[in-house]
Amino acid sequence: MALFDIKLFSTSLLTNTDVRVVVPTPDEPFQPDDTPYYRPDKRYQILYLLHGAHGDCTVWTRNTGIERYAQEYKLMVVSASVTNSCYVDMAHGGRFLTYMTKELPAFINAMFPVSTRREDTFIAGMSMGGYGAFRVGLEAPERFSCVASLSGAIDMTSVYQKGIEGAPNSIRMEDVFGEGTIAGTKNDNLWRISELKKQGAQLPRFYQCCGTEDFLYGQNQKVRRELEKLGVDLTYDEGPGIHNWDYWDPQIRKVLQWLPLAGTLVDA
Repeated sequence: MALFDIKLFSTSLLTNTDVRVVVPTPDEPFQPDDTPYYRPDKRYQILYLLHGAHGDCTVWTRNTGIERYAQEYKLMVVSASVTNSCYVDMAHGGRFLTYMTKELPAFINAMFPVSTRREDTFIAGMSMGGYGAFRVGLEAPERFSCVASLSGAIDMTSVYQKGIEGAPNSIRMEDVFGEGTIAGTKNDNLWRISELKKQGAQLPRFYQCCGTEDFLYGQNQKVRRELEKLGVDLTYDEGPGIHNWDYWDPQIRKVLQWLPLAGTLVDA
C-alpha cells in the first residue's frame, strides 16, 4: 500500500490545495526488477471519495479502514480537500466543481496508472460529500459510472430553503449558492437527473444509504421516493445509525461490494 499526500497549486481555485491518494499493491508475485505499483499493461480502477462539512482529504483514512479495503479490492482512492464548498463553483469562493470534474481528474490521470474508462471510475461521499458525489457525477455522467451517497444532503434545495431540524448550521449557503433559490438549476440534483433523462443521457448507477436515527433520514427517504419516480438505477440501504463514522465505516464497505470492482488491476 502506498499513501500519497499531495500539495498542488490549482488553476481552478487559484490557491494551493491538498489531495490524498491511496494506491494498493497489485497481486503478487513481483519480479526482482519490478516496480510494485506499476505495470505497463495494467491500470487501477478509481474511486473519488468525498468528505463532509468541516472535513478534508484525510478524514476517510483517519476514521475508516478504507486503506485496507482499497488493498483488498485493488482500488485506487482519491480524496480532495474542498472546504465547505458543497463541491460547486461557489457564488463567493472557489470553482470547486470545475476543479473536481476537470482539473483534478486530469492531474490524477497524468500522475498515476489509472483507468480512464467510465466503467472503472466511481465517486462516493458522506454528508456534504453525498450531495457532492451526486453533483459531480451528474456534471460529468460520461466519466462516472457509479455514484454513492452515505447520509448525504442530496436534496440541497430543501436544505438551502429551510434547513433541517436537528442539523448544525455549519455552511454559509449564500456564499456557496448565492441569493435566491437553487431549485431548477444544475445544483438541484433531482432536477438535474430529470433533465438528463429528458436529454437521453447515460446516467450513472446510484447507491444511497442513511441511518434511521440520522437528522438527514427524513430527507433521504424523500429523495429515495423521488429517485424511484424518476426511474433511475438505484440501490437503497438503511439501518440503525446516526451521522458519524461508526455508521460510515461499515457502509463504505457495502459501497465497495456494490461497485463493479474487478478485484485486480484492469487492462490498460
